[in-house]
Parts: sequence; structure tokens; C-alpha cells
Amino acid sequence: MPYRIEYQKDYKNSKGEPAPWVIINKDRNEIVGSSKSKESAEASVRARLAGEHGRPKAKQQ
Repeated sequence: MPYRIEYQKDYKNSKGEPAPWVIINKDRNEIVGSSKSKESAEASVRARLAGEHGRPKAKQQ
């Protein structure tokens, strides 16, 4: 997976809102997104991967 999710306590998104769960591109070591919850960050990564590969990925339960 080319992304990892990290918790960064004081991170804020571009609107200045708290969004401590950051999505980091492993290849560039760059923050490419952030979320208020870990679950939301995981969903964002799944959507990014689906977009890159051209097909939706269902959440495993």
C-alpha cells in the first residue's frame, strides 16, 4: 500500500479544523490528506486506491 495513516495530535486541515489522522504517501513521505477519525482516513485511502486502480473496493467486515 503506498499510503500510511498516522495520528498527529495537533494537525489541522486546510480549513484550520482539527484533523489528527493524516494520510501520508509513503513514496514521497508527504501528507496527502487528513481526517477527524481513523475510520474516515481508512475510507479515504480505500477510495484513493480504488481511483488509482479503476475499481471500487468494498470494506471488509
